Amino acid sequence: MARNNTVSATFQMAAGDGASGFTESISGASFTSGDAVKIAGTISHSGATVYLASDYGLAQCDGIYLENRDSTNFITCVLKDGSDGTLSTLKIAPNGVFMVRLDVDMTAVAKVSLIADTAPCEFILCLAE
Repeated sequence: MARNNTVSATFQMAAGDGASGFTESISGASFTSGDAVKIAGTISHSGATVYLASDYGLAQCDGIYLENRDSTNFITCVLKDGSDGTLSTLKIAPNGVFMVRLDVDMTAVAKVSLIADTAPCEFILCLAE
């Protein structure tokens, strides 16, 4: 089933130290996906939790949104292909957000691995096919 997805984001830099501030935003950028899932919970700092696209009926993860809701600890996010090869490793800062829409011509993300830094972290992970 095709679903319509909309992505909006704003980056705002305040003026200071003699520099001008600026704002960049994208509002209402849309794409169609096969399906999407929202996963919310708490991840451990003692071992990675792996989310497989196939467990949620997705062939791959073309759209990824990860929100770290912890105010102290970062979350390490590892994007992997179907053969368990690492495509990218990211550290999402406390209260940070990672959002990306990937091109269908790149190697597909099939697994998303999350681990908290030094204490469990609450998070929201959205995956879109």
